[in-house]
Amino acid sequence: MRLLFLIFLSTLQNTLAQNVVIKTITVEPYMRTQNYEHFKRMVLNSSDSQAQYIEGFEFDWGYRYSLRVKQTTIGPLSDGTMYDYSLIETISKTKVAYSTTFTMSVDPLRYYENQANITSNNTLKILNDSTYLYMDLVELEIPQQEQSIFQANNDNGVSFVGDFRFVNERRIRLIQIK
Repeated sequence: MRLLFLIFLSTLQNTLAQNVVIKTITVEPYMRTQNYEHFKRMVLNSSDSQAQYIEGFEFDWGYRYSLRVKQTTIGPLSDGTMYDYSLIETISKTKVAYSTTFTMSVDPLRYYENQANITSNNTLKILNDSTYLYMDLVELEIPQQEQSIFQANNDNGVSFVGDFRFVNERRIRLIQIK
């Protein structure tokens, strides 16, 4: 009986400890690649919060957002997650200039190791001779002068960091590989 009481008390304490804060955050106009538990994924990039995903929020490349969100303390979880975010309202959605340059990592391998049950470990799908779909989220335009380095990295599963510019809400152009 005492054990049941301790379990109940612990559960009640965890439930009551869940802290909810309403706050305004900024989401940058590009996403970033994150090394997750056993694979890589694209997540939101926020300079003033830990938000990587916001429930109810639809992201468009090339727009900087100011959002009012509900931040709920849920962690720390085993993957380091501390908060859960959900959208209350979009305060602003501002298109950045096409000339805006940003730095992003591109990793051609989704999983850290090859596994028998994984049909594809590649994050880049070729659309034409100079354009690739990255992580099923954004198209990468690769200029002719960067094609050979890009292709060698892709063929060998080597990630790279590059400078990019926006083309539209779905496409970015590589300026240079660093």
